[in-house]
Amino acid sequence: MDPIRPPALPELAHPAEVLQGPARNPALPEELAVRLLPYGMAPLPLARRKGIALGPALCEAFLAHGAAEALAHAEALPPEFAARLAADPDPKVRAARAKVEAALYGRQAQFAADPGAERTALSGRPARKAKSLAVLAVDPDARVREAVARGGAELPEDLLRRLLTDTETAVRTSACRHRPPRDLLARDPSPDVRGKVFARADTPPELRTEIHAWLTAGARRSDEDWENAEEDDLLCEIVLIFLDMELYPWIEDDPVPHATSPSRGMRRAAARSDRLPAALLRRMLADEDPTTRMIALSRTPDVDLATAEDIERRHGRSKFRERPADYFAFPPETLRRFAADPEARMRVLALPDPDLPAALRECMAADEAHAVRRAVAKDPRTAPDILLRLLGDGSEAVVAAAASSPRLQVEAMRAVLDRAAARGAEPPGAGAP
Repeated sequence: MDPIRPPALPELAHPAEVLQGPARNPALPEELAVRLLPYGMAPLPLARRKGIALGPALCEAFLAHGAAEALAHAEALPPEFAARLAADPDPKVRAARAKVEAALYGRQAQFAADPGAERTALSGRPARKAKSLAVLAVDPDARVREAVARGGAELPEDLLRRLLTDTETAVRTSACRHRPPRDLLARDPSPDVRGKVFARADTPPELRTEIHAWLTAGARRSDEDWENAEEDDLLCEIVLIFLDMELYPWIEDDPVPHATSPSRGMRRAAARSDRLPAALLRRMLADEDPTTRMIALSRTPDVDLATAEDIERRHGRSKFRERPADYFAFPPETLRRFAADPEARMRVLALPDPDLPAALRECMAADEAHAVRRAVAKDPRTAPDILLRLLGDGSEAVVAAAASSPRLQVEAMRAVLDRAAARGAEPPGAGAP
């Protein structure tokens, strides 16, 4: 029987996630971080916590547990440990450090000449010397050349042209976004390359229209017969998705011609521009693209409640965190109404209500939809006692959110580690506590 300790932990349906959560928790004390190090996947999230500067004692503990590679991923390290990891005999450790460091420690040349480290990390950094660029641009590893090409605006003309005619599509794709010649690339057989030409500010409108029509035709063929589609047609569909996510900063100064573009990405850029006339922006509230509607909502004053709710409901699920409700202040009575909505994604909108009754929050913490319970666990206003209860939830995602919440009591984190130690827990992934 488990020893009784305050606070009493619930039964843990997912003990591995309960152990992993504190490793991502920015409020985890250093002494508990040391206790987490033996548990399988814990060292990497411990090292990568945002805004956390690891102290010398914790760094030594990482090394004592054989977790040098995980430690190398930390953004803020004492200088002596950063130097040690950059010269570690294990190339994986050096590679991890190379990905984190830019010009902070003056080790660009060291990483560029390191055959064991991931030279792609250095080649994509901004503060590079010409000598290093010349070496990296002809590297036999295409990944390195591609990383150099991503920064092509800094390259001498001869190196840029070499990358523009590289045998690898990925290298040409990265190089072509920076400078002409367009004629070398506009009819490249790769959809990815044509997509990069499409996104350039200096591409003539008629050529951009031609490229978009070519990509759209390929994507349509892919949709019509997905199982037998040509690889390039499948790639056309993927390229269009990425073009939708481009920011097109050059549209900011002249958004009107792009407000009715067939490209969703360009309409989104136009909607973000301060120079777009108010009438055109308001018209975009009815755009067929959910993201364009959301951007228009965020920038249109005095949108009525019914329109805002309609935009939110039509937005649907998205892998992105933003949603229309982030840009519209629904009144408290509407938020309370959302709490009883049939759709789980609408019920979570009740949580931002600063005066949400405690009983309603308790009800949401027991909601049938794990997405609602997870939202409760992630909400910074959720009380520690609810978080403690959610550590025993049946959903791994809910447990992970509760265990990583800064509002979870340190005593609860300690109790999790005490229980794991009492049961002789194996590292997550190797067994269960």
